[in-house]
Amino acid sequence: MIIVLENGDYEIAVKDQNLAALTAHGASFSNFHALFHPSYPNYLAMIAGTDFGVGKKPRLLADMQIDFPNDADHKTIADRLIPNGVDFKNYAEELPEGNCPYKIDKQKATNPKTGGYLRRHVPFLSFREVQEKWCDHIVRVDSASSDNYFLRDARQGLVAYSFYSPNRNNDGHDTSVKFAAEWLRTFLDKQFPESLRKGTLVIVTFDESDHNADNRIFTLFLGDMVKDASQQDPKVLNRYYTHYSVLRTIEDNFGVEPLAAGDRDAAPITDIWK
Repeated sequence: MIIVLENGDYEIAVKDQNLAALTAHGASFSNFHALFHPSYPNYLAMIAGTDFGVGKKPRLLADMQIDFPNDADHKTIADRLIPNGVDFKNYAEELPEGNCPYKIDKQKATNPKTGGYLRRHVPFLSFREVQEKWCDHIVRVDSASSDNYFLRDARQGLVAYSFYSPNRNNDGHDTSVKFAAEWLRTFLDKQFPESLRKGTLVIVTFDESDHNADNRIFTLFLGDMVKDASQQDPKVLNRYYTHYSVLRTIEDNFGVEPLAAGDRDAAPITDIWK
């Protein structure tokens, strides 16, 4: 399960008390980097192994959502998982109710109490193949409800691959790293506690840094298969990794071929496991 927070500098995130409390139970990487500015191409890279050239566009154009064609050149991790009998879901807080592809974006989908939904933070919706074949895998989460679809799935057992897109308050986009970290700690304590996380690797990352020129970001692996922080080798945690490294690790875990040059050339994350 991948949870993506927004726009956080490593130096700020690593000092946050809530993130630090979680770090004690997993592997927090000190040399992990996002790939692009602004956000959108990083989300694409996380699930497709490439940004399809979006990151080379001027900043405003690079953050405008796209509907990529349903062809051989525009595939996601779903195209590797589904044929191998492995299911996926992208949970999206405050996703508008209605028919896929949910083209409605920020202004019309903003809840002043909870924070809005941004379609570009729900990366699978950028692909027409997903819109046409797997729209039921994009799951709306009402963050204010005590009985939303994520909570039901978590109690019954999540699918093999889950991508969780918090709303714009909870991910820190419209708030702060501190707000996002408090939300994350509560989410993992109350909505997805350890009793439900057995056997599940939880990956917490930021899409990009806020100010760092080198785009260094906080990324944490949690799970009963990950050694506690006290058992981790600092040299291992200081290896250079990116969003492509996470995708390559997931592909290797499920025994599927890399999607594109980004994840194909990335080294999988190793030596943090029990």
